[in-house]
Amino acid sequence: MFRTDIDFSSPLPIYRQLIYMIKLEILSGRLNDGDQLPPIRELAKILKLNPNTVAKAYYSLEEEGFITSKRGSGNWVNYKKARLDSLRKVMIEDEFKSFLERAFSLGASLGDIKNLIKRYSDND
Repeated sequence: MFRTDIDFSSPLPIYRQLIYMIKLEILSGRLNDGDQLPPIRELAKILKLNPNTVAKAYYSLEEEGFITSKRGSGNWVNYKKARLDSLRKVMIEDEFKSFLERAFSLGASLGDIKNLIKRYSDND
């Protein structure tokens, strides 16, 4: 189901990584409004996580309005399209910021970055 792995050496807490993974699945269209998420224990077993970690991620996603928990029947994807557009923008900005930080730490200049953007945007 999920196309990325948990990075246990990352400074980002595991439950936050899981939240990010689920949001990415929603944005990519691999999870759609109304889809059922795996049960907490099942997802914990698949990802080799503590069930409390998965429960914390699900709870946070519910608080943010991305999933709905139905007692006795599981957790379901539930979002509004306008919310997805905002999420997409925030996630792209976060990814771009991370890329810039890594590129600059490797010695890239702003000119190098601009050239990369131009090269890859011209290929479309």
